Amino acid sequence: MKLIDEKFKQDPRHYILQTLLAFVAVAAIVTVFGVLTSGVIVASLGASAFVVFATPHSSTARPRNVIGGHVLCMAIGLLCSIPFRFDLLTLNEHTAGILGAAAVALSIFVMVVTDSEHPPAAGNALAFTITTVDFEHILFTLGAVMALSLVRFALRNWLRDLT
Repeated sequence: MKLIDEKFKQDPRHYILQTLLAFVAVAAIVTVFGVLTSGVIVASLGASAFVVFATPHSSTARPRNVIGGHVLCMAIGLLCSIPFRFDLLTLNEHTAGILGAAAVALSIFVMVVTDSEHPPAAGNALAFTITTVDFEHILFTLGAVMALSLVRFALRNWLRDLT
């Protein structure tokens, strides 16, 4: 059983530098934009940072996918939260679970159909459905994914897929 990837042993430089770059990018994002949002929304940012810095040449790391996937999933989450926002349903574990699951499933469908697959974005569909979010959450998420996409674009010729 191997514990260390052979590619890492051959050239650890990119692994170390891209990991440090992910740290700097996420630290800058949360410093500049502030930690305005709940943990579940910030968690999808961490997952997006992994995609962008560990697999920068995959289709899921393209700006269309990172930004588009998050925008679609936020919109779907907000749509699925309407019954809670207008007191049409009581927010409890059962209704939140059903509507959250519907938001994730619908997000998968819409991202696949629109060719904007970005798996971490589905977390925002769930978060935006079951938690109280406001305009600051939307701005934080948009700013964060745009910043990640800008860094990836600027460094696209230097970054390597690490997986």
